[in-house]
Amino acid sequence: MGERRKFLKLAGVVGASALAGCMGGDDDEDDGNGTPDLGDDNGNGDDEPDEVTEGGTLRVGYEADLTGLDPHNISSVVSWNAIYNICETLITFDDGEAVGRLADDYDVDGTTYTFHLKEGVQFHDGYGEMTADDVVYSFERMMDEEASTSPDLLATVEDVRAVDEYEVEVELQETFGPFLQYLARVHWVIVPEDAVEEQGGNIDDFQEPVGTGPFAFEEYTPDNSLVMSAFDDYHVEDAPHVDEVELIITPDPDSRVLALQNDDLDFAREIPGRHAESLQNDDDTKVALSEATGWAMIHINCSEPPWDDPAVRRAAAHVIDRDAVIDAALFGFGSAGVQPFPEGNVWNYDLDNERWQDLEEAQRILEEAGNPLEGETLEIKVTSEYSIQEAMGEIIQANFAEIGVDVELNNQEWGTHLNDFVESNFGALSFSVPYKVDPDRHYYGFLVEDGYNKYNDEQPDADRVRELLELGRDELDEDERLDIYAELEGLVQEHVPWVSVAHTDDINGLRANVYGFEEWTLPYDRYWTMWVDE
Repeated sequence: MGERRKFLKLAGVVGASALAGCMGGDDDEDDGNGTPDLGDDNGNGDDEPDEVTEGGTLRVGYEADLTGLDPHNISSVVSWNAIYNICETLITFDDGEAVGRLADDYDVDGTTYTFHLKEGVQFHDGYGEMTADDVVYSFERMMDEEASTSPDLLATVEDVRAVDEYEVEVELQETFGPFLQYLARVHWVIVPEDAVEEQGGNIDDFQEPVGTGPFAFEEYTPDNSLVMSAFDDYHVEDAPHVDEVELIITPDPDSRVLALQNDDLDFAREIPGRHAESLQNDDDTKVALSEATGWAMIHINCSEPPWDDPAVRRAAAHVIDRDAVIDAALFGFGSAGVQPFPEGNVWNYDLDNERWQDLEEAQRILEEAGNPLEGETLEIKVTSEYSIQEAMGEIIQANFAEIGVDVELNNQEWGTHLNDFVESNFGALSFSVPYKVDPDRHYYGFLVEDGYNKYNDEQPDADRVRELLELGRDELDEDERLDIYAELEGLVQEHVPWVSVAHTDDINGLRANVYGFEEWTLPYDRYWTMWVDE
């Protein structure tokens, strides 16, 4: 019989140690990460009222339009954020701990996970109580080949079955180390079959999502706004606090700041670093800062000439001035990084082959390889939607010019840029992703056979790379996994399937009378904890 788990704190690598350097610090002093000091109240202020104000509307400025609302087929942070406030997963993560959301606890028996569901949880719009049948339906829908829910992972799911009304078993084909971390992803939300079928039933049809979350979907107007209303029958006491959340699409960052200053927004996401100090010092506004919550990199399609030549990729890794990117795009709110996880995190390794800026070394590598870029103009796809992604292109373009290599930037609208990444339609493309709890999320999708970076069999050590990817998934011992991913990152440093550039801080602006913002492990806003003191 398996061991009953009560969602207590996970030991070792999936605990607080994994988050070192990833959350805002408590100290007023320089934290050594280069991030300017904005104080330690994290946006909630020193004068937070004793009593929470209930009701009202929380107006949130979004940095980009949503790219869809079907929970099982979304691929952008803005869509994840909306869905995570409407629909719920069985579990989630908070401060490094696995905590229940729709499940109270679970058993593990070999490769079988048994989840015990909360009773009495209701779906929005009268679709009734959430039961084990809804979990089975939702998991099976995720397995649709058209869904974007980690099909490689779902291939390891042997069976999902309802044991009774409040108990569901998930049987895996083999052990899978990061299984719980995947379950906390927004794609694994539970939805009612009737609601999905009434909207067509197929993947992408479910554009008016129904869930069990704190807010119910009301209305979405493309390029304008999405409105959610508080769910009166929400199963968690004392949440949410506001009656309504309005997500207002405001792509221009300066316009988001101005709207916040003019009291047209209560909460503005993705504030440029150049505005942080002025917002923090204004009596009407404040700033919530989370350190090293994003990883910025230039992805490379290793099957696309001339990037299929490892020498070109190694040279690129030595060319870029990472500190200049942080200064230009983040105004100091970030740190240079050549690995996916920041220094101080358990998944950041002490390696002797890291590639930092060294123009002479870049030239030596190219000359030794026969000058493969002579007469070539490199193309790098960027987008102005995210300043870090645009700045990486501009800085590496200037740096390559210093060694006589021309670079052309292709600046794309965000939706096109995201689609090109998903379709591997690039030679080199600037990108950034939120912090991940488990290294499998940073490595597997990029490096698996036919993954985003097309690290095909002709590339050096391709077999060993893929062997390590699978070992990392199969292994449950935390120390063994550390060794596996250390070797894998060593190969990444050697062959450069991407150029890691920076770890970015997350800066959000709030009106001074907005409280309850909480930073946490996963990259989704929780609007149900927030409230407005009218």
